[in-house]
Amino acid sequence: MYGGPGYAVSAMEFWADSLSDKYECILFDQRGTGLSKDVKLDTTTINLKRAVQDIDELRKYLEEDKLTLCGISWGGMLAQAYASFYPENTKKIVLVSTLGPDLSLMSAFVDNMNMRRFPDETDSLRYWNEQPESDLAKKKRAFYQYLPEFYDHDVGRKMLSVFFSTTALCEKMGDLMWKDLYSSYDLKSSLKNYKGQCLVIRPRQDPVPAEAIFQIKELLPQAKIFTIERCGHFPDYEKPAEFFRILTKVLK
Repeated sequence: MYGGPGYAVSAMEFWADSLSDKYECILFDQRGTGLSKDVKLDTTTINLKRAVQDIDELRKYLEEDKLTLCGISWGGMLAQAYASFYPENTKKIVLVSTLGPDLSLMSAFVDNMNMRRFPDETDSLRYWNEQPESDLAKKKRAFYQYLPEFYDHDVGRKMLSVFFSTTALCEKMGDLMWKDLYSSYDLKSSLKNYKGQCLVIRPRQDPVPAEAIFQIKELLPQAKIFTIERCGHFPDYEKPAEFFRILTKVLK
């Protein structure tokens, strides 16, 4: 499951390609994104409760007793939510570059992003924020906003072009989901009831504070943590060989 919220899962197609010789991979476009974008978008359809219900409806359609869920960034938060709402239907969750069971570290994540943005990148972001609305301005804003998520900004400059060419953002879906998350995303009382496997892949230089992992570990002592060195929020783009080696291992 992909991040954002609001981005299509097409950015994970190369994950499925890398794993297809060993696993059957189901790419799930969240409601309002990708191939699921032509739907009603309002507070009744885009919220955390509805999102986890959608996943469980997919489980029933696939006739699976339990699911193994893999999510990156917001996708990891959604996997935690599903395991909280449906612990008996969850076999394993694989969390990549994820926040913890609540949004208490969100402001620190934003602060880390701002701190890691080089002066010329900050100037560029400010410039594009001041420009009239256009597709180009939106693209440039996103580029300079996400660049600090990479440990190596040179790699980021190259790979963000790939990212933006392989996925699309539904801003309305993202805005609606964030609005709901700020009022409903607190899994601390329910995630601890999940007894299945939890594997966490944590890039060392992820701007998401490392404390997020300890929050998860406190609730899920069975969680196992795998670290990727010299890598930011996008290990699939920045350290693909190591990332897919670990991912293949934890999915066994």
